[in-house]
Amino acid sequence: MILQAFPPPLELLPFVSGYLYGHSNFSDSQLKPTIPRGVPALMVIMGENKGGQLEIIKPKLANPLKNGVFLFGQATQTWWIKVSICRAYMIVLKPAAIQILLGESAAVFTDSVVQLDDLIPECQFLAEQLTAAKSQIGQLSVLDAFLKRLFRNSIIKPNEADGAVRFIFQTHGQVKVSELSIQERISVRTLTRKFTEQIGMSPKQYARIIRFRAMMYHLLTTPKASWLDVTYQFGYYDQSHFIKDFQHFTGQPPSQYLALDQKFDDLFIKALSTI
Repeated sequence: MILQAFPPPLELLPFVSGYLYGHSNFSDSQLKPTIPRGVPALMVIMGENKGGQLEIIKPKLANPLKNGVFLFGQATQTWWIKVSICRAYMIVLKPAAIQILLGESAAVFTDSVVQLDDLIPECQFLAEQLTAAKSQIGQLSVLDAFLKRLFRNSIIKPNEADGAVRFIFQTHGQVKVSELSIQERISVRTLTRKFTEQIGMSPKQYARIIRFRAMMYHLLTTPKASWLDVTYQFGYYDQSHFIKDFQHFTGQPPSQYLALDQKFDDLFIKALSTI
């Protein structure tokens, strides 16, 4: 399986963190876990194979994803994806990009996948254009042009959620909502309401996900890390608290989950960390 990361043009940085390219060629379908990342994304599945190329097992979707453009909202749990032969680009969006792009509360799209081909005219031929491009440089140019059109009328306005998101990332999620409220100089209630509209979940839940994401990156890049070190490095009260949080996001205890083939998640986390 191939997974590569690419930066976006400077003018897209307010909306896009980067691009991930994935190419799988499994003769038999493989079931892969993908943990919550704290970011929404656009997935563009290229159209060589007319059958279902990706299937979301959990949370369950009605049909496999075929070629086209799909919006993946914020995830609050591990998603299990069945992958076979597939080529796709994932456009990793900034946390607040859904509301900027669609003008709706990001919470509407949390834990959901929406096909955009029939909703946004710019999306209708993107998969075919990527498939027709002669090289990866050509494909990246197609993505750049598509996103510039998509966000051409978008306006970035300073808001409380942006500052709170930055601080959550800086602290690896080890921050209380009351501290964010003081930093942004608004009430906890107002911050929670605005944050949920713009990001897709409450700041408390988001901080929990970012802590888990940072902890998983540490586990996958530091194989000899002990549970005790991880517990206290990432601000868990004790080991039982750490295990409970791990099971909440993955549905499995750490030893069972990490005994699975982690190559896909390892590649994904490392690629995401570079953009």
